[in-house]
Amino acid sequence: MTIAVNSPFLNKYEQVTYGKLKAVADRANAHVFAKVRLKDVIPVDSSGISDAEYGFSLRSHVDFLVTDSQYKTQFCVEFDGSMHRRPQQVTRDQMKDDLLARFDMPFIRINAMYLDDRFRGLDLLTYFADVWFLSIAFYEAQAIGLVPYDEPFDATYICSDGTHPGRSWPYWLSFDLQNTIRKLYESKRVAQMCPSHWIGEDEQGNLRCLSWLFLGNTSCAFVETSMRSQRFPAVYGSEVLSQIAVFDLYDRVRAILRGQARARDPRRLADRFAFYKNQYAFRESATCTQG
Repeated sequence: MTIAVNSPFLNKYEQVTYGKLKAVADRANAHVFAKVRLKDVIPVDSSGISDAEYGFSLRSHVDFLVTDSQYKTQFCVEFDGSMHRRPQQVTRDQMKDDLLARFDMPFIRINAMYLDDRFRGLDLLTYFADVWFLSIAFYEAQAIGLVPYDEPFDATYICSDGTHPGRSWPYWLSFDLQNTIRKLYESKRVAQMCPSHWIGEDEQGNLRCLSWLFLGNTSCAFVETSMRSQRFPAVYGSEVLSQIAVFDLYDRVRAILRGQARARDPRRLADRFAFYKNQYAFRESATCTQG
């Protein structure tokens, strides 16, 4: 008798995603489940949704569901591979997003870039999930008086016991590169102590960031970085994007200083800045003046 070999329940990227989520969940005494039916994630029964939406909730699943130690739902994670760019899949993804949002279920959509250990030895998925549980611990401490009631949660000021290699103090993804750029400024190799940025939101809800650094009065480096706007209240998307942009910008600055790339004319930066202000709805900005 021939025994059929079944294909893996999770593909390669889903296995990596599960592993990273489980590592965070284990530290928080939480749980991760894969391929959970949408109807079991959100309370669609007697909710007033349409028959089509109800049927969709029966046929669809979320890639990963994270719960707390008592199995209460926390948030969902969807991994978007190349097939998610197909029109039919885009429609299904939007219906799923709409239902999750309607029932106030936090979720993030990720791709392979979220699994890259690029940020101080950390990947974005781990950072998002870790900050979620850090925020819960923060608000629990606030509720019993260990933290002042008017203290806002800010992951960049979380202290670490040093046991987790990616969570070094402060919990600020671009902290090391910001220090490196400051040292370049002090040695007069660049003309700004820290990068500047402008972030807007496009019509699809994606965040768009223009980040720049002046090397001198007549030369600069700039990059354009984007990120899907996530429905994930523990993390401020524009704040994370501004930090991600520092990594892209530093790569460009380093290449210029090594003679591997050319600096840009500030007039070209002004053109792109005008384009951003025209095309995108303003979300945040930060400007560092030249020294």
